[in-house]
Amino acid sequence: MFKKITVLISGSGSNLQALIDAQEENLLANGKICSVISSSKKAYGLTRASNHNIPTKIHSLYQYTKNLSKDDKEARQSARKQFEIDLAKLINEDQPDLIICAGWLLILGQEFLSRVSNIPILNLHPALPRQFDGTTHAIEMAWQKCQDSNQPLVAGCMVHYVIKEVDKGEPIIIKELKIVPGKETLEEYENRVHEAEHKAIVEATVKVLNSL
Repeated sequence: MFKKITVLISGSGSNLQALIDAQEENLLANGKICSVISSSKKAYGLTRASNHNIPTKIHSLYQYTKNLSKDDKEARQSARKQFEIDLAKLINEDQPDLIICAGWLLILGQEFLSRVSNIPILNLHPALPRQFDGTTHAIEMAWQKCQDSNQPLVAGCMVHYVIKEVDKGEPIIIKELKIVPGKETLEEYENRVHEAEHKAIVEATVKVLNSL
């Protein structure tokens, strides 16, 4: 019996594609991607999923906050809470065995986590444990730190379990990449990170599926 996977995305979906490719090559253990949920209707990852007949859904925070003033923090907090409650409901309808955040750009808070506490959640983060937590600019920050210090830096990416504290869950797979000052452009380093991510997300998924 296969294990059902729900993948959360926000953008191009290249890491989703790595999972799809692994699945089609029978390299995803007993896992099957049964649903892709995007926080953006413009995400190309939706097209990637549709190209492989994987059901997709859009769950956008904008729909909850578009009529609210940016200064009305209480209303926006309440809207964010409802967004998380509805996201959990959307996921639970499919009864997945595993949730994978593959380029999902929104923080998953306690309202969400408490409602899917029986399902392991993985997140891909383009930094090593305790380096550049909680930022979407980890790749640029690592590269820039290396250039500014003029010292080699060991950076990379990881897949970890999602907990309340952002990017601080137990690492499952770590990929280390050495940055040498002046040796490569930011774009070249970014490409290396993405290559490592595509491998890491598949390895972590297989590792967790085999433990379920």
